[in-house]
Amino acid sequence: MDGVSEQVKVDAGRGKVVVTLTVDNAGQRAVYVPKALFEDDELIAPVFQVRDMATGQDIDYIGRKVKRGPITLDDYLAVKPGEKKSNSIDITSSYDFRAGEHTYQLSYSGSYLKDLAYLNALTPVAVTPVTFTFRK
Repeated sequence: MDGVSEQVKVDAGRGKVVVTLTVDNAGQRAVYVPKALFEDDELIAPVFQVRDMATGQDIDYIGRKVKRGPITLDDYLAVKPGEKKSNSIDITSSYDFRAGEHTYQLSYSGSYLKDLAYLNALTPVAVTPVTFTFRK
């Protein structure tokens, strides 16, 4: 690996589900991550998989879906060697959480770019899924 790791945390208190996504670059050179995930405060696509643990079924993404053109250099954020970046996104209204108290598992397929000259050459990162309980 290149010394790059990603982590998700979920805070499901106070009537909201807030996901914090963190990338840590312990490598020797800069890597690039999607700006939309590390700067925006709401989702524009279903980037997380959320599964109801009681039924084993994925819950639907009901949030905004933004049509966009091809990905460009401006869509990425540099993470320098030794740098860590985090962002928190409220996904409460983006997924169809069921009424009552339920346990869910959130998964995320992390990735980054090593070189902006190759926008289609994503390097995957294993991200441990998170289980949380939420009352709607």
